[in-house]
Amino acid sequence: MDFCNFRLPLLILAALGCCSEGSPLLNAKTNGVIGKNVTFKTTITSIQDFLTVTWNFNKDPVIAPIITSVLFTNTDNIDEKYTSRIIYNNTTCELQLGPLVKEDEGEYILNIVTTKGQQLSGQIDLEVLEPVTDVKISSNLPEPVEFNSTVVLSCSAKGSFTYEWLNGSVPLVVDGTHMKLNAVGDELTIAEVRRTDLRGPIVCIAENALESGRSAPFNLTVSYGPEKVVMTQTPTDSFLKKGSNLTLACSAQSDPPAQLQWMFSGEEMPQKTTAITLPNVEEKHSGNYSCVAYNAKTNRYVSSQVAVVSVLEALSGTNISSSSSLLIAGNSTVNITCSAAAGKAESVEWLKNSKPVTSSDRIILSADKKTLTIVKVVKEDAGIYKCQLKNKVNKDESTYVIVINYGPESVNVKGKNAVKFEEPAELKCLADSFPPSIFSWKLNGTAMNDSRADIIIDKAKVTDSGTYTCEAFNPITGMTKTTTHKLAVTEVGAVDEGLSGGAIAGIVIGVLVAVIIIACIIKCKKKSSTDIPSPY
Repeated sequence: MDFCNFRLPLLILAALGCCSEGSPLLNAKTNGVIGKNVTFKTTITSIQDFLTVTWNFNKDPVIAPIITSVLFTNTDNIDEKYTSRIIYNNTTCELQLGPLVKEDEGEYILNIVTTKGQQLSGQIDLEVLEPVTDVKISSNLPEPVEFNSTVVLSCSAKGSFTYEWLNGSVPLVVDGTHMKLNAVGDELTIAEVRRTDLRGPIVCIAENALESGRSAPFNLTVSYGPEKVVMTQTPTDSFLKKGSNLTLACSAQSDPPAQLQWMFSGEEMPQKTTAITLPNVEEKHSGNYSCVAYNAKTNRYVSSQVAVVSVLEALSGTNISSSSSLLIAGNSTVNITCSAAAGKAESVEWLKNSKPVTSSDRIILSADKKTLTIVKVVKEDAGIYKCQLKNKVNKDESTYVIVINYGPESVNVKGKNAVKFEEPAELKCLADSFPPSIFSWKLNGTAMNDSRADIIIDKAKVTDSGTYTCEAFNPITGMTKTTTHKLAVTEVGAVDEGLSGGAIAGIVIGVLVAVIIIACIIKCKKKSSTDIPSPY
């Protein structure tokens, strides 16, 4: 019996739906994309009890056949409209349809009749979606200004889909106030935009149930600044030496880059560069320096900190002058004054022999400390005086030697008081004096032809005994002082160091007188014994 003889009864059974079981289809709904294929899945694993399998398309009000498969004749009847658009699986009864068009959307019906007269039937709804294409992001503002602008980013695409936004590689998080999405999700609004809101790149993903599309990366450039305007100074000193070079540099965080304007004591300078150099500065360059950064997009001005610069002339040619070069102890008063040929000193310090000079009743410093006055100098005032001048850029110094003329003082003679006959003797006259004293000697009041400080006697004679007078004379101070020293020369033998020269001389004279007296007595006795008495 052929299929034609059975066709009518099978159709009647199918129409009546007798002995039907559960749906053989895996899903009741599915999606497809225009231009792509869709497969209607089944739960069938064996077709050995099947007589016929039929797929129909229910497009109200018409039910159009797609394919009828008669298993016992092993024939497949495909409607001509689907000849090149379907692939039928004879094992699972699954149907692949494509490429899809929008008109393919609707209900698809699977009917199966078994050898026992049972009918299996199922329906699946196909929704045909448009493909996701041309996904792109656009902004309402090409150059928003930080804190001022509200930016709206729009995501557009072709097809039926939902939207997702990425900031870099992570999902964008909105707070509903500063940053929010519309209900559809294709518009992102950022109020009072900040440069840190969307570090980017920003990506919009448009997707439907089957596929998605990504926009090209979008970078939002937010104009900001200027801010953190910093000025650097080289050298960093607030006080600069006259003739040195001054370099100032200015930087600011800004997008677009800020325009710079240099200011000097409130007035605009001609320079508008990031750095300026002032060579060979003078006092006229002293003042307040700053830079002002301006962003033409944000229309904001920000000033740097102010650098206060003072240009000073360096101290040089420091010299000490004196009111008098001839100073006599106890008589003279001297003023020594320190001054610089160039530069202005802010402090003055005096040193004597490397130690600070302190004021006293005799040592007086002027109010500006540049003049040191010593009243009625003493010999201890002599020494090396140093004046140190300082200002903010350098220091300079000068030295001066003060010489004090004094004396003679403490005049004395060193030497023995007694020596033996023909022994050597030396007398040395000492005096504290500046300049050194000129010496002269006297023996027993008679001037000696000797101007040396010492007298050397090679072989002492009795005539060398007596009182020696040393006279010390200072030709500068005009002062003279004398001292005496007695020397006794004795016969060979012990010298009584306890007797003075006068005592020894007295003894010698006494002995001589005694000798003369004795001699006279003896002579007188001899004369009286030789006289003859007169007979008359």
